[in-house]
Amino acid sequence: MNLFRTILLFILPACRVLCAADAPARVILDDFSTISSYYWDDGPGSNPDAERYWCPLGSAEDSSRDDGWCGRLEFDFLQDNGEGYAYKNEIYKTFLDRNAVGLRLWVNPQGFSGRISLDLERSDRKKVRTVPAAVSGSGWREIFIPFEPALEGKAPFVIHNLIFTADKAGKGEMLIDDLQVEYSTLPEESAPLGALPVYRQLGWRPGEPAVPEYRFRNRLGKPFRGIVKMRVGEREVSREVDLPPYGAKVIAFDFGVFDRKTALPLELTWEGKLLHRGWVTVFEPNRGRLNRRPMWFSVEDQELNNAPAENALHASWLPLLGVDMIRAGVMGNVEMTKGRFKAEALRKLWQPHIRAGVMLQIDYAGYFPPWVAARPQTSPMDCNWAEFDLFMEHLAKFFHTLPGARYFEFINEPNLHDVTTPGSRMTDHYMAAIRRMYPIFKKHAPEIQVMTGGVCPDVPYSQPGFIERLMAQPETFDAVAYHEHSEYPRYADTFGTMRRLMGEIRKPVFNTEAGFRSRYTEPDQFYRQAAQLVKKIAYSKAAGMEGYNWFMVQDFWDKGRNAERDDTFGLVTIHNQPKPSFAAYAELIRQLANRTPGEAAELDRRLDGCRFEGETDEVFVLWPRRENETFDFMVRSDVPVEYRDIYGNSEMLPPRNGIVMLSASELPFYLRTPKKALTAIEPLLSFRSPVCGMPGDKVPAVLLLNNPYGEELAWSLAVGGIRRSGRIGPGEQRAVPVTVAVPPHAQSGMRTLTLPLTLQGKQEKPVYQGGISLNYFCCGKIAGTSRKAQPIILDSASSLQELVFDPRLPAWQGPEDLSAEIAVWYSEAGLSFDFKVTDQEHCGNENGIYLWRNDCVQIGIAPMEGEMREYAFSLTSAGPEGYCHIPPPGMEAGPFQGGFSIVREGNLTRYRITIPGNQLFFPLRPGTAFRMALLVCDNDSGVRLRTMNYFAGIDGEKNTRLYGVMQLSSEQ
Repeated sequence: MNLFRTILLFILPACRVLCAADAPARVILDDFSTISSYYWDDGPGSNPDAERYWCPLGSAEDSSRDDGWCGRLEFDFLQDNGEGYAYKNEIYKTFLDRNAVGLRLWVNPQGFSGRISLDLERSDRKKVRTVPAAVSGSGWREIFIPFEPALEGKAPFVIHNLIFTADKAGKGEMLIDDLQVEYSTLPEESAPLGALPVYRQLGWRPGEPAVPEYRFRNRLGKPFRGIVKMRVGEREVSREVDLPPYGAKVIAFDFGVFDRKTALPLELTWEGKLLHRGWVTVFEPNRGRLNRRPMWFSVEDQELNNAPAENALHASWLPLLGVDMIRAGVMGNVEMTKGRFKAEALRKLWQPHIRAGVMLQIDYAGYFPPWVAARPQTSPMDCNWAEFDLFMEHLAKFFHTLPGARYFEFINEPNLHDVTTPGSRMTDHYMAAIRRMYPIFKKHAPEIQVMTGGVCPDVPYSQPGFIERLMAQPETFDAVAYHEHSEYPRYADTFGTMRRLMGEIRKPVFNTEAGFRSRYTEPDQFYRQAAQLVKKIAYSKAAGMEGYNWFMVQDFWDKGRNAERDDTFGLVTIHNQPKPSFAAYAELIRQLANRTPGEAAELDRRLDGCRFEGETDEVFVLWPRRENETFDFMVRSDVPVEYRDIYGNSEMLPPRNGIVMLSASELPFYLRTPKKALTAIEPLLSFRSPVCGMPGDKVPAVLLLNNPYGEELAWSLAVGGIRRSGRIGPGEQRAVPVTVAVPPHAQSGMRTLTLPLTLQGKQEKPVYQGGISLNYFCCGKIAGTSRKAQPIILDSASSLQELVFDPRLPAWQGPEDLSAEIAVWYSEAGLSFDFKVTDQEHCGNENGIYLWRNDCVQIGIAPMEGEMREYAFSLTSAGPEGYCHIPPPGMEAGPFQGGFSIVREGNLTRYRITIPGNQLFFPLRPGTAFRMALLVCDNDSGVRLRTMNYFAGIDGEKNTRLYGVMQLSSEQ
């Protein structure tokens, strides 16, 4: 759907209009109560040496305002008519229609004299500036900035910048509040009221009432009355909202006490329409650091992009989380003029974090001040080396005085800088720079460990040979920093690559940037984020890393003006509600602090995980090898086993006849026992080999029945209505032939078969009696000709993944907005695909490695137990393109090596693709099973909005275990 052509305004999801056609309406863009910040660009006349190293515009407490908050702007202009530009993605992504007449806001200039205006980005892509509104004096008053005449009727449009212009040179502060768009008529698809959560504390504690509070604002110029409903998990609370014209009111929703630690999705609705989506998280805080030795638990905040109030808020969360460290940031603007190093500004910036008791891992992210950079520069690292040395000396001397400064990371992802610039000497200059910098730091700040830049291995668009050359000069660093955001187990593969690149170097390794997106629409993805956090951090500690830095504390999709920044990596939402991942990280730190990696955790072949030892006990961190799989398993133990879930809910499980029965959940869990108390045993019941079948098939299979008990047992088992029985000796295994009937209308994917099993010992006393759940695959059928190919239809919400949760953007409007019909078949030539994609607008601005950002299709293929191959195809402005992002073994990433065509007619784009058999690594014959996932991406006006998916595992978490299982049939 073309955003600029068809969207009117989606400030909140579609709701019934209650206002009259001539009723004025006011929709809040920002009331600053979410304790957030704006990005800021200095304009002409700004002071580059202003003693400030944080965002100059952000929330600040003000008891005179109705919600207790306003926005505070710190300004410092050296010249008259100096300018500065504030912007926020949350505002930039608000599309305004032709009925939007202007922006209202409250100002308290506090002596500031100047003007406020707006840069608008119109539907014709032209950026224009409004007539400014003059501000001066002191005290709160409301001003109005009309969109016309600058707009010239070119709607829909967006607000690109807020521009602050000072009449005279000087510095000081001014206050602003309640930025709201005024409409002549509220758009038909907009709600009559807005709702935002009120921040009181971060989540709730076990045993205390969970009472979310929301501030409701009437957008209408007449009274509003209605019933709103809030649902949290299975609980629901309704409240009446009664508001005067443009009025506001805080309403509490009492959900009572949650006895268990948990994280539950929250939905606030009016007449069935979504007003807000959030989280109620009940967790046990850590109240400070617990860990006192590597591996360090770290988190990134990007505090230099926060205003002081937001910084203080985030720092207050760190003790609740229990982390050891933050990855702090600094850049070349710390000393724009030689000799004017912003020492006190940096000290003030990090003071809240130091007070919170955490250490600092300081990342010099990039670029050098003008007096240091060479002129002209042949790469971003090209410097006047004498001045570079002096600049590094200033940094080192300052960090030496800073409590808690522990590591210094030199340049963020340096192997990815300046990759496409012809003649760039980036690699040469970086090697020279770190060689010069290292002895300077060892002289002036010997206690600080110098780390390499956070390099990115296994990335095709890297500076050739960069990491190899860096590892060839180990005398220039104390530790190796690298980045990897991928999901586990690919995350573990990348660490293996990093170790291989290091060769014989035995220096500490620190993953200084690693996270996982939660997105915003599906609760399952939030839980998956929590699971990935536990898996990756546990693996990192088990592998002996120096530290792991989670990216980030809080989501920041609301900040930077960038439509592709789906920045949902945070542990906390932009509305200050902790996600499941926050509770999971706090519990993981409790379980693993001050422990030592132990031997491999091999308790059941269906489980992956790690073992960690304390002085007298040990902790296992475990999770199913197959995503979304649950099953029962057993361990041998003479002592009770403590079981904890991902949030820390625990129970003691006593042994019975020397065996403890356990359940593996979808999310990671912990087992805690005295050292060496647990040993692995075979499961009571399992399939000898994976069972795969198509709908309606009757699949022959073999069950393996084990007797782990120390006596002969009588067994009884029911499969498909047929009962089998017999006797089995101690330690014996029996093979039991069975038939698994796949339901005729079963959906492709993993299915569960529950088998009642009874084991009886002496005097016919049951040793075990219960249902054993076993998993098998219902396969998708792949025919041998296109004529017999069964169409895969993606045209419903069940296949949809919204990539950006933003109530201002339109949700999927139905099959005409995005849908696909896909045929897949095989032949001697390979595996063939015919995608028929319906989409109202086609966007193909990207090429090569960025092809996946376009309107495109993506294909993920893998042998049953092999590695993935991933391909993308798009009709670009240069014509049809195909790209292999993840190649099969023996090949390199690059343009697709196979046959394909892409043609668009009207709203239909047709992709015909054949992946050659030599790229598949499985035989193209009937009965062969393999894994596959398909994705169709919708990019509207340059915004990657949503995907249709036939199984997961391509977008976000790249994981073949999320793929579907297909089987080649004999149909021709």
